[in-house]
Amino acid sequence: MPKLPLIVGAFIMSTILSPVVAIDVNIPGADSKIPKDAYINYQATNQTIEQDVANYVETLKSTDKANGISRNELAYAKEASIYRGEHYHNTVISVHNRYSQIRLSFPVAGIKSEYNIGRYKNPDRTIEDYRIITDNGSLNLEIDYADYKDQNWRNTKIAYEKLTDKDVRKFLQDKAKKNSEKHISDIKATVFSYPTVTYGTWDSMKMPYLKNGQKTTMTVDTINFKHMMGFAIRYPLYHAGIAYFDNKPVLNKVPTDNLLANYVLPSVKNLNELNEYSRIENLNGIKYRVPKDALFEGESKEDYQDMRYYKKGSITFFVSTINLTNNPYTRNNIIDGHYNFSRNLHSFWDIYRYYPTPEYINYAVVWNNNIPGLSIHSYEPYSDIHILNFESYDGTYHFIYTIFYPNFLNAEEVQKLRNMIEFFDSTNNPEFKLQEHVVFPET
Repeated sequence: MPKLPLIVGAFIMSTILSPVVAIDVNIPGADSKIPKDAYINYQATNQTIEQDVANYVETLKSTDKANGISRNELAYAKEASIYRGEHYHNTVISVHNRYSQIRLSFPVAGIKSEYNIGRYKNPDRTIEDYRIITDNGSLNLEIDYADYKDQNWRNTKIAYEKLTDKDVRKFLQDKAKKNSEKHISDIKATVFSYPTVTYGTWDSMKMPYLKNGQKTTMTVDTINFKHMMGFAIRYPLYHAGIAYFDNKPVLNKVPTDNLLANYVLPSVKNLNELNEYSRIENLNGIKYRVPKDALFEGESKEDYQDMRYYKKGSITFFVSTINLTNNPYTRNNIIDGHYNFSRNLHSFWDIYRYYPTPEYINYAVVWNNNIPGLSIHSYEPYSDIHILNFESYDGTYHFIYTIFYPNFLNAEEVQKLRNMIEFFDSTNNPEFKLQEHVVFPET
């Protein structure tokens, strides 16, 4: 299967597709030719990415030839797919705690995380900042737990229903004047509406930035919203956005012009939806989800590993924790304090991909409360069984969750399984969540 441009490349997995409906939203860059559920597939690509993957394979072949190594094309297909998983996976940010339940995704790979939390005044509030660093900027989710006193927009005297683009620009310009040392400029803003959110605004601004000791310009584009649920004023204000440097609107070879409107905004989900069809289980301090009607089939234990088995009709679920502390068999899993997910990419291919092809397999790195996990979806059309696999690490345990489901499962059920398997939380090592995490420390 040939790779497709970014605007349609995210739409090739028929097992989880919904009817094609274009997005209609008042955000600059919105492209009505891109289906609103393009974010669902974790395989967005473009010609620049494909050329980089091809160059990587050609370099491998040249190196092998120089070293007298002979490998067939299937072996190179495996290497190409693993390279794609490391460098061009999708990024999912998932935050679930007492005050916030949200997940959203970007068709852009990340390198490492930065997490910050702070207290601010006027209005009195706590802000959590989840940031995934890319090659030329970052993917951001800022959660503003503000003590807003009324139903007007952001403590102004303007009701959101009467808010205009000019009002938003003036609000941001006034804030910029109060922070004159940041030299914020080129402020743009709009008001938008979308069925799954409320209090929606978009803004873009530029500011000087010191990058690796060199002066440059940072551009920050952001969508701001609350969940469309209950009394919206009582819920956090979310700021989901991207930042890029040098006036180059490209992150990891993906143009940024339509990312927020066509990919990020439609991907915003309230994680409370998981409660409708799944329940939380706990194994060695790690919380995971299984379907409400899944039956517990048993468990087993080895020296360092605990395993559980569940079943729902023709779907099977395998959950495992491996204690890496003082484990002589896994000493190479941690590099400079970071879990090396590259090993999981290779092991998945070695175990499950019997006939290596670069197609029908998608990758994402899911950041659950700042803890990274690797999500793999393998759906080869000639196989009766498709596979969802998620792996993470909480500072003590390596967590593995694998679901085998029949290829005739409908799109909605597959999507529910994937959203469910990508949920991960841990009561072990609370400080681990606050650390910087690198996904593929060897690359």
